[in-house]
Order: sequence, then structure tokens, then C-alpha cells
Amino acid sequence: MAAECLASCNFLDVHDKIFLMKRKEQTPILAIEEAQARRKAKRSETMSAEKAQKRARIAREKKERPKMSVGKKLGVVLIIGVALLLFGMGGYRNIELGLQKADVQRQYDQKLAEKNQLEKQKAASSDPAYIEQEARDRFHMLKDGEILYVYPNNESDNSQ
Repeated sequence: MAAECLASCNFLDVHDKIFLMKRKEQTPILAIEEAQARRKAKRSETMSAEKAQKRARIAREKKERPKMSVGKKLGVVLIIGVALLLFGMGGYRNIELGLQKADVQRQYDQKLAEKNQLEKQKAASSDPAYIEQEARDRFHMLKDGEILYVYPNNESDNSQ
């Protein structure tokens, strides 16, 4: 059928038709499943070759990597140990200073509250009513015409 189709094509010359017919005879026709299986096999071959190349490259790199001597390793460990020791002590000092700061802040807050209370008392001490009440309570002072009564159970009452 394909040969008939090729023979009937008017635009191809004789040499092209002969070439196509020979090529068709040389290439076998494959089933789809067979073509897929061949393609899959070819891919797995290339994948395994790539993996083998990658493994060989990694092994080469490991061999080429310079090895650190024991003295260098000890030097690195020593430097890291000294750094940890210094920063560790600094960290302890920071914690200690943080606790001291919290204590000083608490004392400051107490003193500030005490100062505010004293300022309120100072402002109230300039009030004439406050002065009169303090004079009566502390010094038992009386106005003219007032009498102070003292009770035996040490209670005092000011009345007219």
C-alpha cells in the first residue's frame, strides 16, 4: 500500500521514490509496546551510567580533599573551647547584672512611691485645716473656750 502511494506521488522523481522504498524496507515496523520497552531500557541504561559517573566523581572528590592534621584539629578544638569559655563567663555575668538591675529597679520604684507620698503630705501640710487637725491630735491644742476631757482608758475627746 505504501509502495502504491509512493508510486502514485507525482512530485517525487524516480530517485527519491527508490530511496524511500529502500529505507522503508530497511526499517522494521515495531509495535507500540515494543517501542516503549526499548525506550525504557535505553533510559535505564543512561540513568545507570549517569549514576555510576556521579559516584565515581564523588569518590574522586573525597580522595582529593585535603586531610586535616591532628595538630590542626586540636588547635581548632582549643580555639572553640576558649571562645565558649569566654562567652560562657560573659553570659553568666550578663545574667548576674540583669538580676542586679531588676533589684535596683525595684528599689527605685519603692523610693519613687515614697517620694510621691511625701510630696502629697507636704502639699497637704500647707492647708490650714490639716494644720489645725495635726495640732489638735499631736499636741492636744484647743481653741479658746474649748475643754479637753481625758478618759481613764486613754481615749481623748474634744468637745465644747
